[in-house]
Amino acid sequence: MANFFHRLQALRQSRPMPCIISIGSENCAYAPYHARGKNCYRLVGHVLSEDCYYGFWVGVCRDCTDCAFTEKSELCYECVDIQECYSCNFCRDCWHCSDCNFCYDCKGCQNCFGCVNLRNKQFHIFNKSYSRDEYFEKMLALKKTYQTLGSPPPEFLDLQSQLPRIAIQGFNNENVVGDHIFNSKNAFYCFDVSEQEDTSYIFNSHHIKDCMDLNYSSIGTEMCYMCHSGVTLFNSNFCSVCWYSQNLEYCEYVFNSHDCFGCVSRNHAEYEILNQKYSKDEYFKKVAQIKDELKADGSYGNWWWESPYEDVKPFSSFMA
Repeated sequence: MANFFHRLQALRQSRPMPCIISIGSENCAYAPYHARGKNCYRLVGHVLSEDCYYGFWVGVCRDCTDCAFTEKSELCYECVDIQECYSCNFCRDCWHCSDCNFCYDCKGCQNCFGCVNLRNKQFHIFNKSYSRDEYFEKMLALKKTYQTLGSPPPEFLDLQSQLPRIAIQGFNNENVVGDHIFNSKNAFYCFDVSEQEDTSYIFNSHHIKDCMDLNYSSIGTEMCYMCHSGVTLFNSNFCSVCWYSQNLEYCEYVFNSHDCFGCVSRNHAEYEILNQKYSKDEYFKKVAQIKDELKADGSYGNWWWESPYEDVKPFSSFMA
């Protein structure tokens, strides 16, 4: 089966693929990979968000624009890696903050401007404390100055360069290496993740266990290797955008299925190879044969999009 990857690529080229995948959303035009959202536009990867625009990986948010990796926040603009914030603008790595602007690594803060590394503070400007009246008086002048600059205040940038930064953004972790890790255990080189256990080399994934080399995966994905966008995916390898399935290999856009090998754009499928149905016994015998031949030429275990696809024939020619 030396030409298995060529056949798989021909199959990919012969099948329609969705440009937008959504589950239970309302009025969310041009918002791929989202679930149960409402009135969102140009958001990629969001869940339970409402009235949000131009964002990336926005979860349980309302009225947020131009934000990324933002969770449980409202009325925020141009923020990255924030959680449970309200009315914040141009903030990064801030949690439980409100009415803050141009802040970095601030936690539990309120009414702060241009601040860095503060904890449970309010009425601060460039890390200097003011009375309530002084703060709002100074903010009137600052807003007029910095609203026309189009870039962060230089005083804020100076604070960022002068003050130390913590090694890992996260909490409730045990034995982890990476950054932006939350509520995880035994996570090695993981980034932008939460609820991980016994995982390695993971990016932007949540609620997964016993996985390696995954990104954009979530909701109970377990025992998977080298997969992209696996949702409730179990015991699967080398798959892309496969949801609510198990025992898949080299599959793409496969949903609610089990025991498929090299399949594309399938739903409620079982015991299929290259989208062809087999009996249960025939399936396992054929898969074992394909794997042996792929292992013999050293191609089994490689990410299939990296395989050579030059001069790919139409898929129909392989099935004649």
